[in-house]
Amino acid sequence: MVQAQRKPTSVGDVVLYEYLEPTGIKINDLAEMLQVHRNTVSKLINNNCKLTTDMAFRLAKAFDTSVEFWLNLQTNVDIWEVQNNTRAQEEINRIVTLEEMLARKAASHATEAA
Repeated sequence: MVQAQRKPTSVGDVVLYEYLEPTGIKINDLAEMLQVHRNTVSKLINNNCKLTTDMAFRLAKAFDTSVEFWLNLQTNVDIWEVQNNTRAQEEINRIVTLEEMLARKAASHATEAA
């Protein structure tokens, strides 16, 4: 049995709790720093949108971190969400592997040849 893990920390939470709150920077200030609209930053902070590669570059520049740091945070959340989504897991379980498809085709050709 797989033990449930807590959801990984989101990009928005890291920005909020590690950068904005300790420094007193506000969403408007960050939007100005990143050269984006305030609503873009607000959606990211409130976890209402996913991190884009473009935004990862902007955050990396603004906070002197790596692009990979931000992208890895988002990837970890994305993976957790799929792994913990029953519907997604059911759909994934129905996927036919390449090996299975090739075996079906081989069996079909063998039946046709007989």
